[in-house]
Amino acid sequence: MKRCKVIALIICSVVVVICTAMIIRINIQFPKAEDKSYTIDNPAHIDGVIVKPISYQICTIDEYSKISSEYSKVKDEKKDKCRIVVLTISIENTTEEVADYTPSFIFVSEELNAFNGAIPIGSGSRHCTLLPHETKEMKLRAYIGASQLDEKNLDKLDSSTITLVYSFYPYRRKLVFSR
Repeated sequence: MKRCKVIALIICSVVVVICTAMIIRINIQFPKAEDKSYTIDNPAHIDGVIVKPISYQICTIDEYSKISSEYSKVKDEKKDKCRIVVLTISIENTTEEVADYTPSFIFVSEELNAFNGAIPIGSGSRHCTLLPHETKEMKLRAYIGASQLDEKNLDKLDSSTITLVYSFYPYRRKLVFSR
């Protein structure tokens, strides 16, 4: 019986050593992503398109319904438990050709660790076509509900750092919005 315990202990020790070695190897091979932040003064360049974070607004469902009817059927008891973040970005084609741009962002509230996809408001199409050297403003929206953020932290959303992340690895590239 004592011999079985010793063998089991040796096997467990070997497994722990192998797992630790694999974790260390993976962390060396794939280090933590480096942050690259872009602001209105330091815009992001994405495939010939300059993307600038312009502004953001945090709306209740009732406030957002003045912009779009998208959430008009949300039940009254859920209206106080969610927010819509409306983000405005500027996109400019810097090439001599027509640019097809499809925004692909994740809204992130850094301090609160709240995140969700950000999609364009209106037109029904996520796709935007820009003529050479054309500049457009685009409004995106991100729904923040109970599954993204605890209800008691909704009021803290406005004081947190608001970002749109468009790449996670090897660089975490993000547009940082200021009030």
